[in-house]
Amino acid sequence: MLTSSPMEQLDTLLELSIADFDIPDDVRRVAEQRYRHVGDWLADYYDGNAADGVIYPQGSFLLGTVVQPISHNGEYDIDLVCRRDLLKASVTQAELKQSVGDALHSYVATAPAGTPTQDEGKRCWTLDYPREPFHMDVLPAIPDAEATPNAILITDRALRNWQHSNPLDYAKWFEGRMAREFAEARAVLAKRMDVDDVPTWNVKTTLQRTVQALKRHRDLYFEQRPDDRPASIIITTLAARAYQGAGDLNEVLVDTTSRMAALIERREGVWWVPNPIREKENFADRWEERPTRAEAFFRWIEQAQTDFAGFGADAGVDRVVGKLAKSFGERAAKYAGSTYATSLSETRDRGKLGMAVGTGMLGAASKGKPAIPSHTFHGDPED
Repeated sequence: MLTSSPMEQLDTLLELSIADFDIPDDVRRVAEQRYRHVGDWLADYYDGNAADGVIYPQGSFLLGTVVQPISHNGEYDIDLVCRRDLLKASVTQAELKQSVGDALHSYVATAPAGTPTQDEGKRCWTLDYPREPFHMDVLPAIPDAEATPNAILITDRALRNWQHSNPLDYAKWFEGRMAREFAEARAVLAKRMDVDDVPTWNVKTTLQRTVQALKRHRDLYFEQRPDDRPASIIITTLAARAYQGAGDLNEVLVDTTSRMAALIERREGVWWVPNPIREKENFADRWEERPTRAEAFFRWIEQAQTDFAGFGADAGVDRVVGKLAKSFGERAAKYAGSTYATSLSETRDRGKLGMAVGTGMLGAASKGKPAIPSHTFHGDPED
């Protein structure tokens, strides 16, 4: 964790800040256990039924870009798809939603691990886990016969018009954008952990961290105006398209953010953020319903670019932490600062802390850096 240059120090503090609002490994493991249990139970529930239900994750949980909400009790939102293998002509949206709701009701009645309760939303069902820091939104879906094999049709909020979606192929596209960096990062982690099979969620690329940083900055920026908040799918798509490849985290964050606005298209007077796997689908279609959303996006992304570019303007942990607090919140910034300081202290106590000759930058002792001795309880150097 310790660094020997301002850029390395900045990247470390950035990574620590983002880690604070990322989903912790232990929480993710439990969430994965819970949704797999739901899926296994539904498989038995639908056993022998040709229209069986298949459960799989979508959105940020699948992409590795989860961010803890700053509201709603800070619960992580786990998005799942429950796909029934039914023909579009054989079922209405209301019937589809009810069938999935009935199955989940039966599941909850078995008092499974976590003792979830069930709530109904406009287009999905929610499993609330009272003793866990997350809930699961289960979205009913059927196959989209016009775009097999992974495309699906989902219900709209009014339960009238089928909506097109394809979270699995979108995830493949997103992963493809960062494939080289992901493979390199996974290889490094595998070597350090001395294991061959490193879980994919254990690897974080600069693209994933950039998306998380943007989402947290957005949540704070629009905290008082949630209706103008740009959707995560818009941020994720633009960031992935703007991403130019591996590099230092701060460099990637600044460069990616600076390119995003120019990727928004204008088609016959309509703002467009096309779905990369379905060009006819516009992720920004709701901007037409509320034109202020487009204006708000451009103002926000400009502010994000300014804030991110300012991270490296000044040296010193305290100054960087102060700027991180503005973009990511006080808690994330304090976590980064305190964790970094603790690591410095522990390394110093092991006699490995050094100061780069001529720079004054603290870091791990190495050639050209005089070691700073550990201290005894009385403050004298140890022998």
